[in-house]
Amino acid sequence: MNQKNSNILKYKSLSTGQPCNAAQYAAELVCIRKRQKENCGSLEFKFWNKSQKAEYQTQIRVASNLISKYSESALIRYLNSPSGNNIYALGFLHKSKKFVLALKFVEKGVKEFHNKLEEESKREKKIIQAPDSEYKPKKPRGGKSLFSKIRKIDGKNNKK
Repeated sequence: MNQKNSNILKYKSLSTGQPCNAAQYAAELVCIRKRQKENCGSLEFKFWNKSQKAEYQTQIRVASNLISKYSESALIRYLNSPSGNNIYALGFLHKSKKFVLALKFVEKGVKEFHNKLEEESKREKKIIQAPDSEYKPKKPRGGKSLFSKIRKIDGKNNKK
């Protein structure tokens, strides 16, 4: 795998366990949540090639639009946050079927998380200095523990 692909494929697919990009991960997460909400059972292996192909492709397109507009970490953090747990679709296909539209509340949530991430990156990071003293291990107790006393008693009885 070349360096470009290793940077792109940093998420793990929820259904297959294979590496995938952020848009695929987000789309798969949303499709699985929707299926669980409808109580239709779990999705089949590689569902994006079979029953959920159109929906999955739409969600990937919306996710990639949101990622290009904001960032992938903002989208993934929003979907995994408590406020994003009830997201069952990122957007929908326009009736002309030429482009996709993101849901307004999803875009608003991703934008909030993007702003939070920017604020965190602008903040100064405190560096904690380690103490200069070296680690000194504790000295052995020298047979004063309860188990060592029991061992001594058992040892004396076994000699007789």
